[in-house]
Amino acid sequence: MALNTLESMLPRVAVRCLQTFWRHAIHWALAILVTVCLVGMAGGRLLAQRPARVSPPAGLPAASGGTLWISATPLDDTHQLLIVIDPQLRNAAIYHVDGPGGTLTLKSTRDITWDLMVGDFNSQEPKPSALKKMLEMAP
Repeated sequence: MALNTLESMLPRVAVRCLQTFWRHAIHWALAILVTVCLVGMAGGRLLAQRPARVSPPAGLPAASGGTLWISATPLDDTHQLLIVIDPQLRNAAIYHVDGPGGTLTLKSTRDITWDLMVGDFNSQEPKPSALKKMLEMAP
């Protein structure tokens, strides 16, 4: 009787495995498509965690060097977080990439000039100022 149960479950397991395979294949295909689109938009010079040279859109001041820092981080099986930083203009943009839907959604932008001047916002002990004092007092 146990053998009959196994035989009856086998087709369901095979179908489930096939469905899982195709779902993952579709997600990978969409992720590759989004990556190809992003690389194409960056003039073929987009490398994760490395600077890419792109021209600013018309009307924006041209940054010297035109370098953007881009980082993509998976949030779950189907979504990614894309961070784009322009070090010349000191701006950051956050995007969510939805693999199944194929959408790129702008979530936030910010001028980070003033953020980078704050010494220790929302930091825990030991704060940077305390560490600096400890290092200055060391023999």
